[in-house]
Amino acid sequence: MKACGITDKGRVRRLNEDYYYLPEFSERFIAVADGMGGHAAGEVASFIAVKHLAASLRKAPCAGEARLLTAIEEANSAVYAAANSDVSREGMGTTLTALWFSGNIVYLGHVGDSRAYRLRDRKLTQLSEDHSYVEELVKSGVITREQARTHPKRNLITRCIGVFNAIDPQIVKLDHREADRYLLCSDGLAGSVSDREIEDTLNMDDVAPIRRLGILRDLALRNGSTDNITIAFVSGGDNA
Repeated sequence: MKACGITDKGRVRRLNEDYYYLPEFSERFIAVADGMGGHAAGEVASFIAVKHLAASLRKAPCAGEARLLTAIEEANSAVYAAANSDVSREGMGTTLTALWFSGNIVYLGHVGDSRAYRLRDRKLTQLSEDHSYVEELVKSGVITREQARTHPKRNLITRCIGVFNAIDPQIVKLDHREADRYLLCSDGLAGSVSDREIEDTLNMDDVAPIRRLGILRDLALRNGSTDNITIAFVSGGDNA
């Protein structure tokens, strides 16, 4: 399994409150988190969530939906405890999106509006479901998918890690093929770059994976992204 990632605070935000995790040694999981909260609390929330998730998965005897759910719940508890132990961090939270690979299976764990995509047979599919106000409007038919991209409340999420002591994450078991490629990103990318643009960039076979991520970051900046931009990419096959 090959993985790479980049993160950029962008052109508007003073701090980078995103955090990502790539596999170390024989690990087979990857994660992205997008923190929120004043006084650098978002930066703290994303770091705590990813580190606790990684520590929990690292100790797991095998991959599975129940174990991934437990790891996300532990991450939530850690952020919630940190937020309630320091008044300057009150209300801090973070998104959290993770993929955990095991043979021909990949498990998705997701809370918030960061995204997980899969590129299979050169076609991009969004695996995660946005936990956001505008996604609820789209699902109910109030606005279109295109209108959601510019809606004034597009950054309002309905679920996150650390704000409440209980969470309801999306946990999905998916089939995995050796040639599949996966991309996790914060909404600094997804909110500014279309799925078609992501698909076209990931299909640049003559460009190194890390360079493709740089192209996507630059495209988000050119398209006017006002948020931190974080992208992680993983390939299970020999041809990244």
